[in-house]
Amino acid sequence: MTRAWTRATADDSLDGLRDRLAAADCGYEPGDGYEDHCWLLTPLYDETGARHRWHDVLARAGTRLADRPRPFSYLTFEGVEGADALEGVMGGEIDRTTLTALVPHLARHSAAGGATPCGAAQAPVTNSPGVPLGSAPEPAVPLIAWRGPLSDAPAHHDAAPHHCFPATWWAADGSWLVLTNVDLSATEVFGSAALIADLLADPELEAVRAPTLAETFGA
Repeated sequence: MTRAWTRATADDSLDGLRDRLAAADCGYEPGDGYEDHCWLLTPLYDETGARHRWHDVLARAGTRLADRPRPFSYLTFEGVEGADALEGVMGGEIDRTTLTALVPHLARHSAAGGATPCGAAQAPVTNSPGVPLGSAPEPAVPLIAWRGPLSDAPAHHDAAPHHCFPATWWAADGSWLVLTNVDLSATEVFGSAALIADLLADPELEAVRAPTLAETFGA
């Protein structure tokens, strides 16, 4: 039986990431330390529940993903007819479909499989219940973080309030890190070249190669 991750203590260093996580308002993107990375685009659904790939939605409008604004957010679909009616465009956190497809890949590329110890942290911009997305964080509220095994990630997603699944989560041994920036509609995965190759090849995921946020904004 799986269960939600447990809250990390205030003195937990979060594998040396605590200060960087606390300073990353919308989620922490690592600058280095990983062989490769890719983006997982949040699935889009119409009113019937049918799933649509970003590439297909844009192709019907006569445009390509490569020609749209970056990073991947609602702005990618600005001016695309019918996109406003698709669920998933606004994003803000990893969706259940992507999460359940991603976890087995992470397990296969982790020494301890599904039992891999993980850390997770909510972005400070959403670390207080009732604070709208995009609002400034309350300075007196500490970073909220969790610990638990990889296999419990879906259970934690199910237990978390809407838009409260951790923006950043990672393997405690540093083998991979996942980021869903709270302003975006896609998830970055950092890890080994083999992990990223598997994600790019999975037909259940719409995984693409694209620059990191730091590369996009020249940070």
